[in-house]
Amino acid sequence: MPARRRRLLVWSAVPVFLVMCIAAKLLSLGLLGGRAASAFESADAASVRGAAGGLQLANIIEPHKAPFAAGGADVLDGNFTSARLRFEEALNLVPPALPASAEACVIRVNLVLAIERLGDGKLQAGEPAPAAGLYAEALDVAEAAPQGCFSGKPPGVAGDRLAAAEARLRSKLADAGANQAPEAGPAENDPGKAGPDSPQQSQLQQLEDSARQAQRERNSGREREEYLEDAEYAPGPGRPW
Repeated sequence: MPARRRRLLVWSAVPVFLVMCIAAKLLSLGLLGGRAASAFESADAASVRGAAGGLQLANIIEPHKAPFAAGGADVLDGNFTSARLRFEEALNLVPPALPASAEACVIRVNLVLAIERLGDGKLQAGEPAPAAGLYAEALDVAEAAPQGCFSGKPPGVAGDRLAAAEARLRSKLADAGANQAPEAGPAENDPGKAGPDSPQQSQLQQLEDSARQAQRERNSGREREEYLEDAEYAPGPGRPW
């Protein structure tokens, strides 16, 4: 075979090889996405994380899928600090032309919930000021959602979640503000001047704290269900992976 013909055959094989690589990658995205979704439903964080690693490999087509799946694994592990970072990364990687796509809206919902859970942790630790700051951040993310997330199409389900989160966050902001202790007055600074009803006030405060704690636990349970019910957000596996 002449050298010129051999060179032509080699060069013509290059685009064929590239097309085959792209096709294989697209096929693997579907397979890995299905594995990630199934593992998430089974609360198998390790398998979700493994699928996320596969999605990240040379994924220039849909780069947001890998960090979103990794964030899902962090949610299952209870690591909401890392989940927040992953969801922020995923949201930033969504194509600019698709800010209100089903995938972008679902990612935004999960980011809001992750920040909210961080605020819950601060409030439960007796740190209402940092909790209020986190609730405000989560509310900002929810309010920044494009109008398309609230349409009647599939993203509209995510819009319902965002609207519910906004209402819940405003309530928690008020709760966190009420929990911030005011500056002690002169009588409070002087133990000898405490009023005769101090024991009753202390008991009332304990009852109020118990009621708030019970409400936070109920909210926590609902929020975890929202994470595990993402299948309602979009067609197919219901998650952008």
